Amino acid sequence: MFCITLAESTYKKLLEKIEKGSKYTDFFELRVDYLRDLNTSELEKLLKLPYKFLFTFRSYEEGGYKKFSDGFRLEWILWALNQKFYLVDLEWKLFKKFYSKLKDLNFNKILISYHNFKKTPSLKYLNRLLIEMQKRGIKKAKIVCMCKTLEESFRLLNLIFFAKKRKIELISFGMGEKGKISRIFSLFCGAPFTYVVLSKKETVAPGQFDINSAIKFYETIKQIIS
Repeated sequence: MFCITLAESTYKKLLEKIEKGSKYTDFFELRVDYLRDLNTSELEKLLKLPYKFLFTFRSYEEGGYKKFSDGFRLEWILWALNQKFYLVDLEWKLFKKFYSKLKDLNFNKILISYHNFKKTPSLKYLNRLLIEMQKRGIKKAKIVCMCKTLEESFRLLNLIFFAKKRKIELISFGMGEKGKISRIFSLFCGAPFTYVVLSKKETVAPGQFDINSAIKFYETIKQIIS
């Protein structure tokens, strides 16, 4: 339900944050683009822990910490797909660019992600995006956009229902203050999980909740609708 995003520079810090976060959840996103040293043996050690991990090597254009070539990121993503990660994030742009190399993979472990930090596209555009994903065999996806109005955040929540009809498990919510509540409401719409951080100072995206605030908000909404 709650996936704690960990954006740390060292493996020691990652371990410390995993220990702190384990009292709230067993699911963590590892933002490897933040690591000073990309090391397979250290990542393999983490995978021996009794938790679920989402491997994310975010591009600089979509909110990543540093600039890496697409080819370099793809090598790491392919490596991660052969490890015991619960999910591996693969950006839609990268997927399309290297489709010939990726089309025969098992998509059950891949989370295709689309981010727009400038705006929320029209419903027509977003629906077409999901239909194209469906045609390419995508099973799990993430669509996150910057929202300037509450209406735009509801547009993203509606996508979850549209995706479900196309047999795509979708995480969709808005960024920014106008999109903030959709991060939690997405869970009630059918999103398998939403992203949080351990503390407010550790946010990596606009409007991201810390885990304590997210749990309180979720429980409040749950009580209201039940």
